Amino acid sequence: MTSNRLWTRHCPASWPLWAKEWARTQGSLTRRLVGLGAGFQVEPVLQSSTRTGLGPGLPPELTGGGMMRQRLVRLKVGGQAVVLAQTLIRMDGPVNDWRFWRGLGNRSLGSVLFSDPQVQRGALYFARLPANQAWVVKLLPPELRQPALRAGPAPLWFARCARFSRKPHRTPLWVMEVFLPQLETYL
Repeated sequence: MTSNRLWTRHCPASWPLWAKEWARTQGSLTRRLVGLGAGFQVEPVLQSSTRTGLGPGLPPELTGGGMMRQRLVRLKVGGQAVVLAQTLIRMDGPVNDWRFWRGLGNRSLGSVLFSDPQVQRGALYFARLPANQAWVVKLLPPELRQPALRAGPAPLWFARCARFSRKPHRTPLWVMEVFLPQLETYL
């Protein structure tokens, strides 16, 4: 299965209502999670350089491989992980407009992106991603990790991704988010 077959431009009608509602959020997902009033927090798990493009699960445009800057975080509501997020930026891209990258800490990337009027989000892509992908496994809470690594088919998670850019012909930033079933309680 190639990554180009995983991602589609339309949120599938077969997804459950809770997954469609969260995945199709047009504005800031951070703002929506904060708006729940149940205690939003970002838990950074990893920020490093990595080689990508060697397996399924990457959005279109990132399947050629290469070195990337990667950030993995859990978005939590009420102390419980509800979204797993991976951000990727090509290291060999043209001019990098994401100077805030190193100083994010436990701040939400969405709070930075959606407060900058120069940032534009491209089209949303949607996929059912296998939970046994390396970046997803690193982020899964322990209670979900064991079922994901069991023999047999891996559970499939509802996911979306989008490309963000600040100026034409500059290095884009990709954000992939996996929506965990715990989000259903917040509809």
